Amino acid sequence: MNPPVIFIPGDWIGDTMAEALAGQGYEIVRGPAADEVPPHVDTAALMPLLQRADILVATPGLRVDRPMLQALARLRAVVAPAIGVENIDVAAATELGILVAHGATPENYLGMAEATVMLIAALAMQLPYKQRLLAENAPRPRELFSRSVRGSTIGLVGMGRIARGVVERLRGWEAQLLYFDPYVAQDQAPAGTTRVTLEELLQRADFVSLHVTLTAETQGLIGARELGLMKTTAYLVNTSRGAAIDEAALVRALQERRIAGAALDTFVHEPLPPDSPLRAFVGSDHVILTPHIIGQGREVMESLRTAVAENVRRILRGAPALYTKNPELLARWQERVARLA
Repeated sequence: MNPPVIFIPGDWIGDTMAEALAGQGYEIVRGPAADEVPPHVDTAALMPLLQRADILVATPGLRVDRPMLQALARLRAVVAPAIGVENIDVAAATELGILVAHGATPENYLGMAEATVMLIAALAMQLPYKQRLLAENAPRPRELFSRSVRGSTIGLVGMGRIARGVVERLRGWEAQLLYFDPYVAQDQAPAGTTRVTLEELLQRADFVSLHVTLTAETQGLIGARELGLMKTTAYLVNTSRGAAIDEAALVRALQERRIAGAALDTFVHEPLPPDSPLRAFVGSDHVILTPHIIGQGREVMESLRTAVAENVRRILRGAPALYTKNPELLARWQERVARLA
């Protein structure tokens, strides 16, 4: 009996996932690095590799679209190492009976929650400014404009796992917590939070923190109009998806100091291009920029390796994945697996 075939792109995340799956009796087929694949995947070029796959491990840079999925008759599942699956057409996979698993480990989303709270506190206490004072051996200023998180209003846009982790970690900080999420009613939200409209949240919050997946609704959710609703003393934090913000509008708002500052871990194009106007704020006193790794550490990466390996094991024996993005598919998916077997 031939061993199961696992397709993995050739980027560094794929290297890590291949290590996690090594020595378990699978045939690992490596593809091109994700950053070498065009934005619109040339299915024909990849087909000789993909057609053999029972499972596709889709790292974030590899787009898995409907034509690709339709062409893969043997495919049982697509396994994403991370939480986000914007690079995968989940609706098409569900329609075709293909399971989509992902890395929604507690270490992953709680790490992001910790990092979000850290960024809020760093902005409040003007950490970049105070670091510069030491670097330049400057005298301590007579007047400081930093503030305490205590007594502030924090607005969370989205109330998913990460936002709930932020709420839990802010307990005891004596801050008022608002949230906007059209899909989470007040009685479904964590205690101590208040549901408001997006407009009210932007107008009232001292810190606006984004926790959304990228959809047609959230693309460009924060643009010039929304930034104009924020207080001039307010900060914007984005640890979710870069395209949820109109970057050009944000650059203008930061340049003109129409908001106090921002902390960004995600961008429309990643890695952040050398010519991005946002790079002008590197080292500034009011902006923190990190390369989409702010919540990641040893525990997170180990949890993702473990999740991918466990997801693959379960899928190959016809069981639900540890973390499934389209669980409503399970009955039809098991029928598909039976037919493939």
